[in-house]
Amino acid sequence: MAALKEDEFLLLKKYNALLETVEEAFDYLSDENRNASTPVTRQVVLDSYDAIGKIAEAHVNLVILFEKNEKALQVIAQFGDLLEELEQIGHFDQNTIPEKEALRTFIQPAYENWKNQIQHHILPHIAH
Repeated sequence: MAALKEDEFLLLKKYNALLETVEEAFDYLSDENRNASTPVTRQVVLDSYDAIGKIAEAHVNLVILFEKNEKALQVIAQFGDLLEELEQIGHFDQNTIPEKEALRTFIQPAYENWKNQIQHHILPHIAH
């Protein structure tokens, strides 16, 4: 990738922050002591859905930025697999053990693995 323009740098910086925020939300939601029926927890769920949507939307721009980096493009494409897992779970807003266990056992580790892979391509461009 050539030198980034300021708007591209800001996009990657905000995108990375969003990745971290979703990870924090998953940590919060997977807490076995957390009651899913509280207003705060419900808001975290809704915000997580929104953030995941924003990540997917940003991929349109990331594909352009990383157009010559096949490995980065493959990682970006893998995000769709993560979305499919979320849909199969039936989302993570119910207060039953299986959903929290599924989040903690499958979704969260898969997300963290994917996040680390995409950050491998992003962080060199935003680190100072």
